[in-house]
Amino acid sequence: MTQMYEKAAEMNKAGLATVMKSVSSLAKTHQTASIEMADFAKESYSAGAAAMKKLATARTLQSALEIQAEYLKASYERLQNQAKVMTDLYQGLAQEVGAPLQTKAPFDLKIFFDPKTLFDPKTFFNPKAFDLKAFPKLPGFSTADQKAA
Repeated sequence: MTQMYEKAAEMNKAGLATVMKSVSSLAKTHQTASIEMADFAKESYSAGAAAMKKLATARTLQSALEIQAEYLKASYERLQNQAKVMTDLYQGLAQEVGAPLQTKAPFDLKIFFDPKTLFDPKTFFNPKAFDLKAFPKLPGFSTADQKAA
């Protein structure tokens, strides 16, 4: 009996260690992601400010449209690169967190209980021990009503 509790405690410790490792990985990934997003925002802001300065000095509509097209193309490429960086970060997190789940857990049901003693039909349900008098009486019905029903 105590072996069952010791094994459960050991599994809980191992599970808790895995959860704490996952939480630590999650925190590190979020920290890295927030740094990456802050860098992306700074870069986007500076690129936008530079594009606005160029647009302010544009003399013709054609040059303004070229500046805008160049800015939009560069902005799209930055966004694609940022999306790739974020995807790689969170894919790495998913692999790291999911790694313990890919290995087979050392769980054996027979360690915790013996099925033969847990479900013994003779002790589980004994029709001779079934007594109607042991059930609570329904309110509003007399014993004569219950016998008739």
